[in-house]
Amino acid sequence: MKQGAGLFCTAFLLVLLSVTAFAGDGIEHRAIEISNDYEFTVENGVCSGSGTLDDPYIIENWIIDAGYDTYGIRIHGTTRAFIIRNVEISGASKSAIYLSYVKNGKIENCTIEGNWVGITLNFSSLNRISGTTLANNTDGIRFYFSSSNQILRNTFEGNEAAIWLDASNENELIGNYIADGYTGVYLNLDSELNLILGNAFLNNARHAYTDDPNIWDDGFSGNYWGGFTSIDADENGIWDHSYQISTDGDQDNFPLMTHPLVPAPPPAECEV
Repeated sequence: MKQGAGLFCTAFLLVLLSVTAFAGDGIEHRAIEISNDYEFTVENGVCSGSGTLDDPYIIENWIIDAGYDTYGIRIHGTTRAFIIRNVEISGASKSAIYLSYVKNGKIENCTIEGNWVGITLNFSSLNRISGTTLANNTDGIRFYFSSSNQILRNTFEGNEAAIWLDASNENELIGNYIADGYTGVYLNLDSELNLILGNAFLNNARHAYTDDPNIWDDGFSGNYWGGFTSIDADENGIWDHSYQISTDGDQDNFPLMTHPLVPAPPPAECEV
């Protein structure tokens, strides 16, 4: 970023500090809409970066109460690299974060709670969602025609569907905690060859659903499925029977007995 833009960014933040309320380390901000590569500006919440892979635009430390707004952050038709980081969004009537026809975006360490959809990707690829908490949304993450993205180490709690993919292929869903919803992972409309690995599914009415072939283990280990038990004759920490996902043959062949994100049950005690 040029020096003049950096000075303006600093001045803009100082003004915000004087007129907005703090909550933790965040600052209140209006809903953000970016419709092309030239709208990554200070006015749109961007205060560093040049949009390259090595120096992405940074949108961070905002608190957005979308109220009756459709979106908290909407980015459409861009190719420049960006990171949305440490942002809290609530109240969006459609989606807290909506990425459409976007590449090279990252969403990191955000809190997305109480929206219709937490994060939506539409015709988007090569994006990553990581370390984010999505709670009490109707749906946590929705993909439409979006492939080759990553959903890594996020926490999903109390969403009707945690992750819902429509016509989206070859995405990676790895290391997520998916709990207390109706459906954990829902793969629909020819969503194929998605890798679902190392996730913890807990207290969902239905952990997973798919009509098409996807990948639920790497040949050595799979996912943790709350409520599923079998035997572990060789004591390797993997249940000896597969966990069935669909009647068409999709299954986790190496379901995990334990998971680091799931507390171990208390030891059994004899009643006196």
